[in-house]
This record gives sequence, C-alpha cells and structure tokens, in this order.
Amino acid sequence: MMCEAHVTAVSLTPWQSPPPRKALAERTVHLWRFSLVQDACTPDLLSPQEQQRAERLRVPQKARTFTVARTRLRQILGSYLQIAPQHVSFTCNANGKPLLDCGTGAQIAFNLSHSGDWGLCAVAQATSVGVDLEAIHAGLAFEPLAERFFSPTELGWLRSCPTGRRRRNFYRLWTRKEAWLKGKGGGFSESELGLDPPLVAAVSACGGGWWVMNFPVARGYVGAVAVAGTVDRIERWDLFVQ
Repeated sequence: MMCEAHVTAVSLTPWQSPPPRKALAERTVHLWRFSLVQDACTPDLLSPQEQQRAERLRVPQKARTFTVARTRLRQILGSYLQIAPQHVSFTCNANGKPLLDCGTGAQIAFNLSHSGDWGLCAVAQATSVGVDLEAIHAGLAFEPLAERFFSPTELGWLRSCPTGRRRRNFYRLWTRKEAWLKGKGGGFSESELGLDPPLVAAVSACGGGWWVMNFPVARGYVGAVAVAGTVDRIERWDLFVQ
C-alpha cells in the first residue's frame, strides 16, 4: 500500500484577507482561520447559555478558548447573514452538532474546530461540512490511539508509511477522519466509523459521497475539511480582529 497519494484537482486559495462582502457559491467552501490568543475577548456577543457554559469550565484557558471561538463563529456567520453576531441563533441535531436555526440561514452549513493557538471555521452552502484542526505534538504516543480508533484499513495504511512520516501522517488521517465524522453529524457515535478506502491514503480525494482534504493552517498544525458531494474551490480567509 503506497503512502504517497493522488491529489484531486480542487482550487485552493492562499490564506488572505476577506472581501467586504463574501459570496458563498455552490461547490465552494470558505475556511476561516483565527487566532485564539491575539487579543482579549469579552463574552458580550454570546448567548446566556454560552456564557453559562463558559463559566462552568473550571480551567481559565479552556473558558477563554471557548469564549473566543464562539465569538469568532458568531462574527463569521453574522457576516454571511448580514445580522449582528449576537442575533445569530443556533440549534442542534440529535447528536449535539450545532446548526443554524432555520429562521436565520437554513442554507448555510458550518463547522468549528480549535486546537492550541488556532481556530478554524468551515462554511458551505446547502451541503454538510465538517472541519478539524490539530496541533502536532512531538511527544504524543500516537500508535495506541491509532490502534484504538482507526479501522483495519486505516491502520494498515499508517503502518505502511515510512517510519519517519508516520507521526505527521497519523495527524493527517486523524483530522480527515474527524472532519468526515463531524460532517456526517454524529462524530464517533456514528455507526460507520471507517473512512471509505479512497479517503484513507489521499490528502485530497472523493469517496462514499464525500470529498475530504488536508491543508496547512500554521506551522505545527494540520487541518482537514470534509464536504458531502463535490467541491470545486476552497477559499481561505484570515479573520483579523482590530
């Protein structure tokens, strides 16, 4: 089994400043990157339920990360809906995945992930989308995690990779798998947890009705996005807050 994989032809922009008005076309995904440490963030834009959730987090860093990530999510989605961030309304599916309330943007799908100093948000139109972000830890014992969570096909591919590449390829596969499961809506509670074979080895591929791709986020970080259906273009935006 080969470790290097074919990459499908999808247009991928560099990380750049967004235009004042963002057009979200079909078969296009917008990826937003934002810092979790660049500035202080107050909970003023959060709902009472979100503020209560942040207050229940006993570790200050986790509470701050949650507050910043949810604030940035509201700012991003509010820019598409052309409403104030505090007016963005959410609901959840049966597994707890956040969704936009039908009254405030039923055709817009999104997913949020954060790790370390960075957060990511994926936005798409009229399709399911998932995103994952992981900071690469040089000391992580990844083999036991792979044995526990990877399917036999996934584990076999990882073990076929050269030893020096296995750690990074573990993170690439983990983020592809996590983004795919989040896109499906159930996470690790899904009945089918194994990636379709074409999605296992390729950093960008279609399989089982999903398109999945890895992409760079920042030094020491790996990201992945999964979209139901076909994708032609990925536009990557930097969210800079003054």
